[in-house]
Amino acid sequence: MAVVQLADIYEPNTFARLAQEAQVRKNRFIQSGIAVPSSLLQTMIAPGGQTGTTTNFNPLGTPEPNYSDDSASTSTPNKIDSAEQDFRLAVMNQSWSVMDIAEDLQLGGQAAIDAITNRIGFYWATVIESRVISTLLGLLNDNVANDSSDFTLDVSNDLASPILAGERISNTNVVNTLQLKGDSKDNIVAIGMHSQLHARLQIDNLITETIDPSNKNITFQTYLGKRLIVDDSFPREVLTNRVKYTCVLFGSNVIGLASGNVLTPSESDRTPAAGLGGGQNTIWSRRNDLIHPWGFSYLDASRAGQSTTYTELEDATNWNRIYNNKNVNVSFLIVNE
Repeated sequence: MAVVQLADIYEPNTFARLAQEAQVRKNRFIQSGIAVPSSLLQTMIAPGGQTGTTTNFNPLGTPEPNYSDDSASTSTPNKIDSAEQDFRLAVMNQSWSVMDIAEDLQLGGQAAIDAITNRIGFYWATVIESRVISTLLGLLNDNVANDSSDFTLDVSNDLASPILAGERISNTNVVNTLQLKGDSKDNIVAIGMHSQLHARLQIDNLITETIDPSNKNITFQTYLGKRLIVDDSFPREVLTNRVKYTCVLFGSNVIGLASGNVLTPSESDRTPAAGLGGGQNTIWSRRNDLIHPWGFSYLDASRAGQSTTYTELEDATNWNRIYNNKNVNVSFLIVNE
């Protein structure tokens, strides 16, 4: 059988489209409704550039109304305040040599195309998920530094003694975290956590599984009625005596997504001299992605390069909350297990 070469099956537009579709399918934040493509953000970045600003009107509040009478007194209108949210696009790329995808190439035809683009899609789904988590950590750090931890409950410590029930993930601690939102707590629909905490909930038999009747597969799991997102990218910090974990409680549409235009989203190249003349094929994938948490402004206080890295996204100085706590659909619970 003839050896399939990358050039035999590579068509840049097809590869770019299929990789994007795979990225959406495999991204758990998108599938759970936590991160949602935004037509507003998409429109704003369409002309080009990496930065932009959206303006929103703040809630009207609930002051006591005026009471009408027959006097000559006039009422004074209340002001409708607005606030601005700044954002920044990330310009990213990655490449793979033919050795990385050699096994997939041997499938040939459409099967090879699907296999390779699924791999690329999974890579970008993981990158987007990591950038979402780093963004959320930036919001947490900003909340602790600047907003008196008003949507953060930290029951962890680093004592050498055994972990107590009150320091673990539990119904009590999750409900208390929800209560940080007051009467807006029902807006929280999902909880993201490390697999170690998920295992603790399984041991305590606190997880409800939703089964797809057509194939009997588990479609998703819930805890206290909230959908579970299990990912070992959620923070796990090893301390001197203990480990602490950060759970994120989400509402729907916490994160707005948009994709900027890329001049050449996918590209292939052959280097004949590589491998001492054996040659090497390389495929590139490029993305310009905007990930923005609603209710926050990106301050761009700490950025070394053209785009913000994971570490820079986690920096408290890069974020400022402009919404009231109740109007921001995210909270954090920090536990020892």
